[in-house]
Amino acid sequence: MTYELNYLAIVVATFAYMLLGALWYSPILFGNAWMKGLGKTKEEVAADFSPLNYLWALITSFIASYGIARVLFWTGGGGLNEGLLLGLLAGVCFAGSAIWVNGTFEAKSCAFRFINALYHIVGMTVAGIIIGVW
Repeated sequence: MTYELNYLAIVVATFAYMLLGALWYSPILFGNAWMKGLGKTKEEVAADFSPLNYLWALITSFIASYGIARVLFWTGGGGLNEGLLLGLLAGVCFAGSAIWVNGTFEAKSCAFRFINALYHIVGMTVAGIIIGVW
């Protein structure tokens, strides 16, 4: 299957990744457990907040989505299965493993490391699916 770089798909994947983060780190899913693992209260997290946080999240989500699209382009891949597998592979091998090692040396709990690592694994998998299918 021939695959061309699709910037609209990259942008949609970027925003899907960010929306997943908004849900992932909310009290609906893992927000409370994440704050506990971080060792901060809701008020302390809010005090540390900067609008630049969202800008950095946007930039880095775009970089990850672009990288997934670029690898699919280089390999001539595309479609649901290839997008899913590439996103999962990138999430586990690059983001998940790096986050796990950092959390280990930061003496963070396994639960905290799982929350952060799984967010990026799921986020990159979702991005891969969107880009692969598009």
